[in-house]
Amino acid sequence: MKNNKKSLFGLPQKVIHCKKCLMTNQKPFSMNESKNNDNQKIGMKIFSDGICAACKYSENKDHLIDWKKREKLLQKTLDKFRRTDGRYDCIVSGSGGKDSSSVSHILKYKYNMNPLTVTFSPILYTDIGWKNIRAWIQTGGFDNILFTPNGKVSSVLAKEAFKNLLHPLQPFKFGIKTIAAKMAIKYDIQLVMFGEPYAEYGSQDTDDTLSPSYNEEWFINDSNNIFLGGLSINEIKKKYSWISKNDLSTYLPLKSKDLKNKKLSVEFLGWYLKWNPQEMYYYAVENCGYNPDNQRTDGTYARYVGVDDKFEWLHFFCSYIKFGIGRCRFDACQEIRSGHITREEAIKLCKKFEGEYPKRYIDDCYKFMGLNKKEAMKIIDNFRSPHLWKKINNKWVRLQELKEII
Repeated sequence: MKNNKKSLFGLPQKVIHCKKCLMTNQKPFSMNESKNNDNQKIGMKIFSDGICAACKYSENKDHLIDWKKREKLLQKTLDKFRRTDGRYDCIVSGSGGKDSSSVSHILKYKYNMNPLTVTFSPILYTDIGWKNIRAWIQTGGFDNILFTPNGKVSSVLAKEAFKNLLHPLQPFKFGIKTIAAKMAIKYDIQLVMFGEPYAEYGSQDTDDTLSPSYNEEWFINDSNNIFLGGLSINEIKKKYSWISKNDLSTYLPLKSKDLKNKKLSVEFLGWYLKWNPQEMYYYAVENCGYNPDNQRTDGTYARYVGVDDKFEWLHFFCSYIKFGIGRCRFDACQEIRSGHITREEAIKLCKKFEGEYPKRYIDDCYKFMGLNKKEAMKIIDNFRSPHLWKKINNKWVRLQELKEII
């Protein structure tokens, strides 16, 4: 079926599927959320041989990178920042998931660093999420600062981000992209370490992976045009007169002047060490007491990734609506790249689970935002891009999808 409809989000009109995994050119890059007011995205590249950028990056990891040399570079880097006076010498930001647990444990117990772990609280903790952050601290053995933002403000921003961008997890994204740098400045720490580069998932241009650095553009915004939930600061304060400038400071990006003379290095440990998501899961289980969920996650077959926040369930469903990329596709593509499943197996999994309505926590999310299901579904349907969706006989039908999945 020929489709001449344009994307609502600035992505290619023609959907191209990777020939190795199942990801498409609709996969958006990560961005500085404070600049997001119109939902326009840059999508992941599919190369002329039909292979996506994320798979290319995975191939490079296997064949082109000298990991012994990279580890020596890591040791030199850590030697520059390591302290022997008992003070913290690096920041690891996370919720106690498999990646943050593994990063902090490797730095502390293999490389003798003294990390301070910091957590920007999920919007709505799941039981398993709370259990895992406690295990991270108590079993893994770390000092931790848990920052929990004003719930009333978080509710407003989640609702506005849902209504204006179909991005209800955005308030949390603001926090996790800035809290590490903010805490590093506060505690006079010069090194922040994250887990895997965003290129692992096709969320970053592969040209950015020539160095281990986390792109400062994701957490610095020197413009006066700051957007939260798709609204300017003035629009928010006008619409919600009770919200003060202080209430919003939690979510604001840093300015370049905040980092002046700070010599802050923000890097990916997964650039230095060969990163395998499933192996990190096993590492976190063994060393930090990490627990998988007791049931599979709605929308996928897995039960150990992104299980700490109830809004994750809604977030991935919204991704499926906006970009035609749901939680099962994310999980399956990563496991193809890691060599754990075949493309054919991934297709069968997506046929069964991709786009599944996230019933488990959805009512909690709607309630938090002050919406009922009817109101929420009307908002969701407004974000169905015409190049991906068509309503036939009062039912939404996916366009430009692999016939094996449909």
